[in-house]
Amino acid sequence: MRKYFLIVSLCLSSVLSAQNTETYTIKGVVKDTTATVGIPYATISVADTLATNFLKRAAADANGKFSVEVKLEKGDYMLVIDATGWDTKKIPITFSDDKKIDLGTIILLEKSAELLGVEVVAVKPLVTQDLDKIGYDVEADPESKTNNVLEMLRKVPLVTVDGEENIQIKGSSSFKIYINGKPSNMITKNPKDVLKSMPASSIKKIEVITDPGAKYDAEGVTAILNIVTQSALQGFQGTVSARVNTKGDLGGSVYFSSKIGKFGVTANYGYNQYSSPNWSTSNSEYFTESMPYKYSNTYSESSYKGGWHWGNLELSYEFDSLNLLSASFGVNGGQYKSPKDSSFTFLRNEALDTLGAYFTFGNFKNTYIGFNGNVDYQRTFKKPDQLLTISYLFDLSPDNSEQISKITYDNRFPTNLNPNAYNQKFVKNGKTDEHTFQIDYTEPFNKKHVIEAGLKYILRMNIADNDYKLYDEATGEYDRDTARITNDMQYLQHIFGAYASYTFKLQKFSVRVGGRLEGTFRDIRYLDLPAQNFKDKKPVIDVIPSISLSYKPTEKSTLRLSYTNGILRPNIWNLNPYIDDSNPLNISYGNPNLQSERSHNISFSYGFVAQKFNMNISTSYGQTNNSIERYTFVDTLSGVLHSTYANIGKYQRIGGNLYLNYTPWKWLRLWAQSSIYYTNYHHHDYSEGNFGMNAWGGLNFTLPWKLKFNVSSGGSTPWVGYQMRGNAWYYYNFSFSRSFLKGDKLTVSIYVQNPFEKYRTFTGSSWSEGIYNNTWTSKQITRAFGLSLSWSFGEMKAQIKKAERGISNDDVKSCGGQGGGNSGGGGK
Repeated sequence: MRKYFLIVSLCLSSVLSAQNTETYTIKGVVKDTTATVGIPYATISVADTLATNFLKRAAADANGKFSVEVKLEKGDYMLVIDATGWDTKKIPITFSDDKKIDLGTIILLEKSAELLGVEVVAVKPLVTQDLDKIGYDVEADPESKTNNVLEMLRKVPLVTVDGEENIQIKGSSSFKIYINGKPSNMITKNPKDVLKSMPASSIKKIEVITDPGAKYDAEGVTAILNIVTQSALQGFQGTVSARVNTKGDLGGSVYFSSKIGKFGVTANYGYNQYSSPNWSTSNSEYFTESMPYKYSNTYSESSYKGGWHWGNLELSYEFDSLNLLSASFGVNGGQYKSPKDSSFTFLRNEALDTLGAYFTFGNFKNTYIGFNGNVDYQRTFKKPDQLLTISYLFDLSPDNSEQISKITYDNRFPTNLNPNAYNQKFVKNGKTDEHTFQIDYTEPFNKKHVIEAGLKYILRMNIADNDYKLYDEATGEYDRDTARITNDMQYLQHIFGAYASYTFKLQKFSVRVGGRLEGTFRDIRYLDLPAQNFKDKKPVIDVIPSISLSYKPTEKSTLRLSYTNGILRPNIWNLNPYIDDSNPLNISYGNPNLQSERSHNISFSYGFVAQKFNMNISTSYGQTNNSIERYTFVDTLSGVLHSTYANIGKYQRIGGNLYLNYTPWKWLRLWAQSSIYYTNYHHHDYSEGNFGMNAWGGLNFTLPWKLKFNVSSGGSTPWVGYQMRGNAWYYYNFSFSRSFLKGDKLTVSIYVQNPFEKYRTFTGSSWSEGIYNNTWTSKQITRAFGLSLSWSFGEMKAQIKKAERGISNDDVKSCGGQGGGNSGGGGK
């Protein structure tokens, strides 16, 4: 009876207590000492009078304004206001009959604080610096509500996005893109379309790791672009977005995160559909060697369409305050179609008389679906910053394509130069399977000394399964061409790595030195030609040193100097010996005998972070002595061009970068970035040097009635690559947005890209010394009008923990538009 009486008493007490609570609203605005600039995202907490028990927590908006609703009993409480870089302020408040409390303007005093080597002073800075990286706070940028990730990259220091949306870092295409510190082939395969499909509102920050140190693979590239997504939070939050434009692109995404107790989950899914109306290209080649013809003139028309989707699920569980288990699983796939590729080619002599002519019709389809995931166990200790991480990562990336090529010749020019008429199908099935095991340990010795060490093993399997088929008029089917060798290949790599680094930190000075040892076993198997199989008898050993220094002459400025050395292994697209002869006079294939590139990079930078002004100035020098380059040679008897890859390039690049961000008033933000560089390419007696410059910037206006207006523009001088060059490029964009609903949960944005030009012509040229010269012209649609919608829901409370360290494989040469060595300016 006592037990039942106690339960009833407690229930009655809870009911009576609930009846005594009232709903109160506290509002105000948090500003700096000038009382003119709001402090963004200050934390507002309602606590007991001793400020030991927090009863309600919320965040101010980007302008420092807040409105907090609480259900509490009448009485005395404490309002606590926190903001990074400012002194904490406590304000006693009393809840009585007045249900609304307006505190007006609350002034915080500025203080200096150092967080992980990054200076944070006053207003939350958009740009921060660490010993080996530069960070851009996407979350603090108001344009993140309407832009996609690719558009935000234009504002990140050291990153260039040209007029054709090709990405470069420090003027180089040799870099990797990570999501939350982990690589994924879904990004590597098609970075432009993937990043365009990701809403910036789901991103927390973007990091440019300018000097990958010893903990990164020896094949660390020029830089790493790490995109950090929003973390799961206590409670739940989510975003739904959609977009469409007049170019035929449309897409949408869903993002959701939640934390319940010790368990957290984050999930997202996106879909992007793209298409292009017919666009044309003209191509002219002149041959300097003795050839059956001197000129080849081709006019082509093409169109494409496709769809791409991706999804990711992250799970995390905190066993206790010291043990954390996290995992993520992702899938991505899509289909790309180019159903009506056609071209007409004329072969002419020195006098421009037509010797032959043929017509090519193509139908190309690429289908792929990939899976990736990782599991991380993290053990922290009572000693601050002591950390042990054990990780496993897998990435399965099939890539299948099918191409139909029909050749017919013009009967008006009967000649043996015309290729034989045929109708054939090329089927190419490629696959990359990767499994990685890694262990990392960090041991701090007081606040000045830190030692990091780790071990890693990668099993990478590249498989190329090729097939050639000829059309059978009798059956109407494509049957395998048994007369051709398919060049099927399996390429296995076993990579063992170990690293160690030492960091020494003082109040103003930091230094990090490290080294990495890697051993690689290769096993190459040709299914059709087993006599050409190759296997390493002993591992290829690489020793990679690195060093970074940082000095803070003042609380707001930082100087950094670093040296890194790395290698870069060829990818399956470089290695695959599959012969693409869809154009019988211009065939291409990979080279399985490629070696890894070796590079050296030195950089120096100065950064300044103040309340209203951010600046970063940097200069760097890079050199690669055996870069993988695509080259062309001619069979003078048949007149057929052969294109493949080889370690024949040597390039040097010296350049500088300037980034500025200034907020003179709370309604206006100006940003600008510029880079200047000199590149020099060498190959035997060939040498090509080029000066170039990029510049871009923008204005962000915050207007009354929750309106925002943004304008941005940029361009580059003509670019030069290895035996190739292209024209200058430029762009100009405008966007207008407005927020709706309580808490600005709904944002509607309209935008226009290059409104004064529907079409733009791109020109370029390539050559092979003493063999041929090729010039091309392409006409494409550049003007686009678009609409985007973004709706956020849920309430954020406490952030869930993620593993601080994980696996990052950065050892494979990028593919597609991002590979093929380094190119100055807007390398294609």
